[in-house]
Amino acid sequence: MVYFLGILMGYFIGTNSLVEKQAKRFVGCHYSNKTVGLMSELGVFGGWLCILPAAYFVSSDYGNGFLEGLYFILAVFGGAFVSGLLQIPGVNYLFSALTIFINIGLVIAIYSVT
Repeated sequence: MVYFLGILMGYFIGTNSLVEKQAKRFVGCHYSNKTVGLMSELGVFGGWLCILPAAYFVSSDYGNGFLEGLYFILAVFGGAFVSGLLQIPGVNYLFSALTIFINIGLVIAIYSVT
């Protein structure tokens, strides 16, 4: 269950980074609302700041501390890889703007599970 949540966290961060990469590459491809654009820009950085505490919660709860945290980080990288394979153009922009809030909720879910 915890690794599935890690895959979800990685998926949202990967989707956010893909959207931000597209927005920087193409002229005119950005959010018209500046607040939503700022939330999207903060999503990748804030998402990784959510993954580090989640990895700490996972590693501190289970017996093989460091290895369990490493497996969680690998699950996050797997989710980021899957986000490149599963692209939904209209929904990706919505996920990109909400990444920071989704990942905060997933950290709370991981904390409650462990």
